[in-house]
Amino acid sequence: MSSSARILVVDDQQLNLEVLSLRLVSQGYTVVQARDGASALQMVYSQPPDMILLDVMMPGISGREVTKTIKQDPTLPFIPIILVTAQHELNDKIDGLEAGADDFLSKPVQMRELLAKVAALLRLKRTQDALVEERNKTKLLYGIQQQLTSTLDIERVIGATLVLIVEAVQAAQGSLIMFDAKGHVVHRTHVCHGVTTSVIDNSRCPTDEAACDDPMLRERQPLLIEDMLIDDHGMKMLHLSQAPRSAMVVPLIHADVTLGVLMVSHPTPQHFTPAQLDLLTTAAGQMSTALHNASLYSLLREAEAGREQFLNMLTHDLRAPLAGILGCLHMLGESAETDDDRLFIELAQTACTTQERLIDDILDVYKAESGHMELVPTAVDLQAIGAEVVTSLRGAAAERNLELVNDLPSVPCVPGDLDKLLRVLLNLVGNALKYTLRGGVYLTAACDTLTIRVTVRDTGAGIPAHQLDKIFDRFFQGEARGMRRGSGLGLTFCQQVIAAHGGRIWAESQLGAGTQLHFCLPLKQPEYL
Repeated sequence: MSSSARILVVDDQQLNLEVLSLRLVSQGYTVVQARDGASALQMVYSQPPDMILLDVMMPGISGREVTKTIKQDPTLPFIPIILVTAQHELNDKIDGLEAGADDFLSKPVQMRELLAKVAALLRLKRTQDALVEERNKTKLLYGIQQQLTSTLDIERVIGATLVLIVEAVQAAQGSLIMFDAKGHVVHRTHVCHGVTTSVIDNSRCPTDEAACDDPMLRERQPLLIEDMLIDDHGMKMLHLSQAPRSAMVVPLIHADVTLGVLMVSHPTPQHFTPAQLDLLTTAAGQMSTALHNASLYSLLREAEAGREQFLNMLTHDLRAPLAGILGCLHMLGESAETDDDRLFIELAQTACTTQERLIDDILDVYKAESGHMELVPTAVDLQAIGAEVVTSLRGAAAERNLELVNDLPSVPCVPGDLDKLLRVLLNLVGNALKYTLRGGVYLTAACDTLTIRVTVRDTGAGIPAHQLDKIFDRFFQGEARGMRRGSGLGLTFCQQVIAAHGGRIWAESQLGAGTQLHFCLPLKQPEYL
């Protein structure tokens, strides 16, 4: 705060007013005067001064009462008050300090003492104002950050964010105009008197076409307009609902691309300060990042929708020929004459069934990743689905001369999706058979009062330790020399199904001794099933 600080001098004696005022003006201070307490309070609430020199003994409202009123009002900024008094008793000074006074001057006033105390208290005010400004700035930026990060659907929060900014810089209105990649105006959000309007602009009016050609936007620098009647800087394209006199305009830039422009205005000239422009520039930086992230989110949603549509089309096109093949195989099976014919038909049917499961895995993996996996809850008999797995994969085990043993219990029943849990076991056992050369694959379970743990154990080659945390990753395929590799989706599907049931899945392995794949399921049905 420089020597041009504004000081209110209050005294019911005109001579005292003139003496104090002349000395302060001689030091470069701006002085305003009041003859009584009521007038002083009116001036404080109209335009708060930087400091008050206040006579204690006045008719009507005394200096102590004025001090108490000002200091107890939380809407007013910190205003240092020096009480000027002819009373020299200690109790009188204590009364003044308890009312909130910051210092005292005794009459007759010593001018050196006056100027020293004024300078000291103005330094204190400067420090206090800086702290308050920094606190308010931090609070505002935190509020903006909370708003902008609450969702990537930017249209839901941009209005609330703009309201925060307008209030923080004490503007009458504010606007956010967003551009597309070609510089056309595509969206406007406007706040006036706390009311937010938002318009998606699909028109191409001449001012929109020229929006990014505005000199200020070409220079891409923040702009403080003190009086638009004197110089509007070519900003008539803003289309503000109230005619402004002063304004601040900040372009929203991310990665050297102009995304839009943030503007606030007020009908009073010279309303805004450079500090407020700095604050608006910081807020604009936050908004630029949020707008960029929102555009990426929008592109991601479009890509997800396109991927889902493609997958549905792809799986439909894959299923259609399989249905025809299975129909033909069924007809051939009815007319097969030899055991060899029937064997080859069964092998072909098994291959088609495997292909159908792979298609289901593809769909379910992507549905789970997008949060759309649907579960049909029922009471699942683990022994029954273990028996079905053994029946389905007995041929594959026999071909490799491996044991396939189901020791899963029939009780307790597990709440879950029967079809998907069956497919989990088919995937786990199928994988175990594929990578086991001798011995066998064994299904066991153990339970307590809350969960049941199912284990698929094999006597295969084992999994290297550095791959154990990767085997559930999509498309990951381990080292398997001389063995046919799968799609890399089976274990990913298993992990997503178990997670959807509120459980977890993990692997333990020892090279040369085999692998154990465990999954735990809750015995009490989760609320979302």
